[in-house]
Amino acid sequence: NFLFAQKRQRHAAMPAAPSQLDPDSIFAYCDRDGDGKLTRKEFLQALRCAGACPTAMDFEEVCREHGATPEYPAYRAALEVLLTRRPTAEVLAEKLGGLAQDGLVDAEALRFIATNFGEKLNEDELAELMRLADPDQDGNVSVNKLAQNLLPDHLAGAAGAAGVGSSGGAK
Repeated sequence: NFLFAQKRQRHAAMPAAPSQLDPDSIFAYCDRDGDGKLTRKEFLQALRCAGACPTAMDFEEVCREHGATPEYPAYRAALEVLLTRRPTAEVLAEKLGGLAQDGLVDAEALRFIATNFGEKLNEDELAELMRLADPDQDGNVSVNKLAQNLLPDHLAGAAGAAGVGSSGGAK
């Protein structure tokens, strides 16, 4: 059918992931079926792609306030709220510091913690974490470097510069 072909063509033309931290592009990319609404899973993915770092409680709160399957305006409103709660790399490094000795944590210990405590990471998420952790030849990870890789300063600035909070619709 014609609509299916249009959706398939739109997604085929899109990059593997949004190349810019533009909330419009992120929403369009994450809205896989092109219906103008995000599923709960797409909503969480879109928020994370846009630089928000919601905890499970934060995500539940924005789902209650803005709906678990939001259209674009609700997604933007939720993103604006969550970006104000986004920790800095320095705060994350402080929190990770309790695991570290001399600013370093063993990569295997990090792997164990990430898969056994709190929000457990799946295999793909763990692989991405370990890539960002960039262990040295001794298998140690600098908590400061890891925090900066997980929460680079340009994410918060780019999302804000993209006009989060201003009016506008998805492209």
